[in-house]
Amino acid sequence: MLLKRKGCFLLISILCLIFPAAFSQDQKVADSLTIIYNEGILSDAARLELLRQLSFNEVKDLNLSLKYAEELINLAISTGNNSLLHSGYFLKGNKKRLFGDLEEALDAYIKSAETARLEKNARGEGNAYGAIGDIYSISNNHANARHYYNKAIAILRESNDSVDLASAILNAGDEFRTSQIYDTAYMYFEESRIIFEKLNYIIGKAYSIGNIGMVYAKTGKINLAEKNLKKAIELLEKLEDHYPVCVYLGSMADIYNAKGDEEAALDYAIKSLTLARQHGLKEQIRDASLKLSELYEQYGNLAESFKYYKNYINYRDSINNIKTVQSMANLRTDFEVSQKQIEVDRLNRQKQNQRWWLIIIATILFSTCVLLFMFYRNNINKKKANVLLQEQKEKVESTLTHLKSTQAQLIQSEKMASLGELTAGIAHEIQNPLNFVNNFSELNAELIDEAGQEIDGGNYSETKTILKDIRENEEKIKFHGKRAESIVKGMLLHSRGNSGKKELTDINALADEYLRLSFHGFRAKDKSFNADYETNFDPTLPKISVIPQDIGRVLLNLINNAFYAVQLTTQHAASLQQIPQKQPDYKPMVVVSTKNTETYVEIRVKDNGPGIPTEIKDKIFQPFFTTKPTGQGTGLGLSLSYDIVKAHGGELKVETKDGEGSAFIIEIPAI
Repeated sequence: MLLKRKGCFLLISILCLIFPAAFSQDQKVADSLTIIYNEGILSDAARLELLRQLSFNEVKDLNLSLKYAEELINLAISTGNNSLLHSGYFLKGNKKRLFGDLEEALDAYIKSAETARLEKNARGEGNAYGAIGDIYSISNNHANARHYYNKAIAILRESNDSVDLASAILNAGDEFRTSQIYDTAYMYFEESRIIFEKLNYIIGKAYSIGNIGMVYAKTGKINLAEKNLKKAIELLEKLEDHYPVCVYLGSMADIYNAKGDEEAALDYAIKSLTLARQHGLKEQIRDASLKLSELYEQYGNLAESFKYYKNYINYRDSINNIKTVQSMANLRTDFEVSQKQIEVDRLNRQKQNQRWWLIIIATILFSTCVLLFMFYRNNINKKKANVLLQEQKEKVESTLTHLKSTQAQLIQSEKMASLGELTAGIAHEIQNPLNFVNNFSELNAELIDEAGQEIDGGNYSETKTILKDIRENEEKIKFHGKRAESIVKGMLLHSRGNSGKKELTDINALADEYLRLSFHGFRAKDKSFNADYETNFDPTLPKISVIPQDIGRVLLNLINNAFYAVQLTTQHAASLQQIPQKQPDYKPMVVVSTKNTETYVEIRVKDNGPGIPTEIKDKIFQPFFTTKPTGQGTGLGLSLSYDIVKAHGGELKVETKDGEGSAFIIEIPAI
């Protein structure tokens, strides 16, 4: 019996090598593995791997594929195999999504992400975040969709898995296409196509080409759209990947409708509906029914239009209520770092040590004053007293000089820390325009080759179209190059220091720049850091005369403190976690707003962090006062900020409520 089990496990391994699941699904693999599954003679380890392969490769019967995934989850839980438990949840999410059960799909993907994180499986965690982004995108919750796509791309770039990274980039591009931001969508699709092509990954390349075709269709480039879509459909039909084929057939219907070819438009829409019904794809049945209803209404066949519209309504209502899915947006999957009690103890010891040093210093100063007073009063030996007084004077002067030197060093350290945080943010900011420049430069090189081919073929009309695309891409390269140049100039301006010269400054632009630089600075230092931010700028705000470098330092300090506060609260929420459903409902948020009151300009930096306790609220602007752990703060940031705002004739205030957050308000005269 043992020999037979080993033989079966070896057969599974051989089949996996012949048909690797990481590259494409294959029904033949599923049919072969089903024979082994039905024998029921495998060890737990072999059965787990078999169930994973079966669920992935079973294409014809989604119900059977879902059954394998759920059996995989149950067996992984009972055997304590968290690695394959992650795979089971992910596969279940895929099947539930195809059935239109979006709420259950989202729940499965969240569990998959959590399990992968606990297993330190960066690739699995990144893929799960990408799938969560897909669900929110389908639900029209675009803010959450982009949030999770960004998390997926960031994690997968670090894991160096090109296929998964390209897939996440492809899905992010589809989110921008859905939001009608076609330039950005095209950039993402083209980047994914290049990666898939280098890997010779056919299904990924087909998706990229098809999505590029849909962008061309939406931007009026009908011929290019038709060419790309037909190529994608041809590749995917061979791979029996029906879901995207339904989508691309619907887009082909739109193209022929735009051409005025009624028969072809209806034919493509009917093909999409037939294929979706054949494989039980509820979303595509719904979408194809709506498209047929609209086409028949346009062509004057109201009876057929009404029939398909009723079918659309039935399938729309049969898919889980999207509001239920959106209500799960608060199940934030930021399973990052728990705050340890040792950090709290260390902070308490630090505060206790600070109090003891203050007592010692105060005692020394008091004793010195008493001695000086006694020497003055008694005056027994004038010469001796003068010598002693001179010695005391020299000691005090030496201490004062040392304190001034230390203060200057700390102030310089604070400024250099500010510059370092700016540099980290700028490095991230400048990467985006450089990516655009590189991608569009590569694209132009390909377009120039295509133009040469068209000229050789005498097709000057198509050559003009390609040259127009090249010209548009060159404009984009120029725009993003200027953007990179402006970021570098801003960095040089900040590093130049305070010239003491006031300039008319756009406070909205200054606040927006430092908000983004602060956020990316935090991300550069801590990849696990995550928080949302918003701006609410008054468009009537006038330009005011300030020293922009100094006000920039004030803004950077306040925004950094706000992000630090919400990060503390996020870590506290994570430390309370028992199971995902019990995680505290907390969404870290920093809001920067401006307001024109005619007499002064108000800048408000607000966070929903832990707030400032009442007992230390009056101390926060004192030099060297800090609540941060040793090595993380000098205690000079708020003090320097207060002095800078005062020097501009303004006020720096704080509004806070313990446990609910804080708001720092800068008021600068508008004159």
